[in-house]
Amino acid sequence: MPRQKKVPAPYLATGFRNVDGTGDSSACTRCLDLLSDIPFFSSVKQESFRIVAAGKPPLVLDAGCGAGKDLAALAGLLPKKSRVVGFDASEALLTTAAERTAPCRDRCDLVRGDLLRLPFATGTFGACRIDRVLQHIHNPAHVVEELVRVLAPGGTLVAFDNDWDTLSISLGDEDKSARITRSWSDSFASGRVGKDLAGIFRDAGLARVSAEPRTLDLPDLSLAEKVFDLPSLFSRMRDAGIFSDKKIAAIREELSGQARAGTFTSGYTGWLVMGKKPE
Repeated sequence: MPRQKKVPAPYLATGFRNVDGTGDSSACTRCLDLLSDIPFFSSVKQESFRIVAAGKPPLVLDAGCGAGKDLAALAGLLPKKSRVVGFDASEALLTTAAERTAPCRDRCDLVRGDLLRLPFATGTFGACRIDRVLQHIHNPAHVVEELVRVLAPGGTLVAFDNDWDTLSISLGDEDKSARITRSWSDSFASGRVGKDLAGIFRDAGLARVSAEPRTLDLPDLSLAEKVFDLPSLFSRMRDAGIFSDKKIAAIREELSGQARAGTFTSGYTGWLVMGKKPE
């Protein structure tokens, strides 16, 4: 049987659908760490932690925990007898998570599996959290249904995810900018899920659903190139015949000129959504 070709993982778009198949899971870990260190994402994470911890749940599920950087921080906000279960599909990321949670191993468990078929009994968790994972899944509503199933009556589900249709890159040509936004959003399995989350929560049976937009303003071109993986995006757009090499070079030069002049801007809007399972 021919050996399966392994492809490098882009920062956000396709690599997280099958981390262990990329051939470089460390790239995904670096991406997660990069985003965690950006104040915008850090602030949203901290708010989701506070929402989860407010109910003092005895058992919490961090769905799609990745490399585990959030687990110890979340555990530190919970009562001493509470436990956190980190759940992910990637063996490689869970290996890193095990190393990072070693100091609090008595309060953190790691489980590998499929978010579409959670291996937990109905009503197991007092709270569930999922952060920027649903964008990588073709059927995010099914995942939410599973999270609601394993949530105990009265428990809280909190999610943050992106609406990549709102991505903005400061190009003078609006058509080019719109094409970049559409190509980036379409790179994800569910690139527009953020704006749909409140409705998905209600359809799954959650009550007291609240949804708040969170907007990132990113004026640093070098960081935007990493967060939005612009080199890979432009390559995909060239391969799809959307932009020629000449147009891509012109776009790069325009963005670089803006960066030198201090006029470059970029950003997007994500949604922080929470709901309660009826008792």
